[in-house]
Amino acid sequence: MRIAVPMLLLLAPLAAQAKVDFVKQIAPLLVSRCVECHGPEEQKGDLRLDARAFAFLEGEEDMWSIIATKPGDSELVYRLGLPVDDEDIMPAKGEPLSKEQQALFSQWIAEGADWPAAGDKWIADELTAQVLPKITFDLPDLISADQKKDIDAAIAALREKGVVVQQVAADTHAIEVNMSLLRDKVTDAEVAMLVPLAPVLVWLNASRTALSDAGVRHLGALTHLRRLNLANTKIGDKGFGALMPLGQLEYLNAYGTQMTDDGLAMVASLPKLRQLYVWQTKVTKASATSVRDQYPRVEVDLGDYVEARLAAAKKEIAGRAEKSKPINDKCPVTGAEIDVAQFVEHEGRRVVFCCAKCKAKFEKDPAAYAGKLPPKKGAEKKAAPKKKAAPKK
Repeated sequence: MRIAVPMLLLLAPLAAQAKVDFVKQIAPLLVSRCVECHGPEEQKGDLRLDARAFAFLEGEEDMWSIIATKPGDSELVYRLGLPVDDEDIMPAKGEPLSKEQQALFSQWIAEGADWPAAGDKWIADELTAQVLPKITFDLPDLISADQKKDIDAAIAALREKGVVVQQVAADTHAIEVNMSLLRDKVTDAEVAMLVPLAPVLVWLNASRTALSDAGVRHLGALTHLRRLNLANTKIGDKGFGALMPLGQLEYLNAYGTQMTDDGLAMVASLPKLRQLYVWQTKVTKASATSVRDQYPRVEVDLGDYVEARLAAAKKEIAGRAEKSKPINDKCPVTGAEIDVAQFVEHEGRRVVFCCAKCKAKFEKDPAAYAGKLPPKKGAEKKAAPKKKAAPKK
């Protein structure tokens, strides 16, 4: 197990704080930020954090990521505190945990990492509850034949224009609409065609379209929307203000829009909003922090960690490509032309041969042929130091 760097800055305030409540403070973080990669569906690094028995596997104490009373020795704390561009950081997706959230984990572990049975039940109930909204939308019944006729006509007209319209699931009449594939061919006029779908439309993707602030008023009529993607549109605060009637909205993607701090404050007040993406907008970090404090239920994603992670990924890809390049252009066994399909990794470098036989010979006795390989970078012989002239008598 990797030993964590002492987290003095995180541990310093612990003595002045009340004891951490696992059910109220730690379990919600595990569910919202950890279980996606370390839960029932996936266990990256063989780590599972949706129940105490999985986090503290009996007989495998050496592999525990949480060491009770020892946050400085706990792999979990170490990973949470890594730089955003480190490939081992946890969580691997989304924003890193705040310093306050990291400190909370450290304090909980320092206090003994108490994980009661009530915590297991809370996590299990929460994970079960998260599954149900995917197919349960509590939509109103279609009260008239005329209303259903209008919905069918609107769907047909949208499909005629190339808009993707489909039922969300077989056991619901909820509808999903995707306009993003048509890009700027979708204007305010096409968006107005959505209004008859208000009783059944729950997911809408209008990203990359030519929707304007004026056209957003049509979206305000879609009061059963749960998910709305407006990324890479020119919508500003006026348009986002028109979304205030959307009392069921849970997810809003405003990436690459003209939203400012004022627009953020408006949409964050929507009663059921949970996820809000504002990367590459005019929203400030201070405003995002303020909204998180005022509306803890809303996860405001500024995307300020994305560029660092992209740079790290590009660096890793370039490193792998460099490592996969052969260091020789002639077979070290026969001197013949090489076949890139015949290679071995030798001392961290790729050596390529002319055929499988030569590859086998090299693998059997690398020292016999290593002298014919190019020297490692920086390993060239240094010039012998000049001898000092003998002192004159």
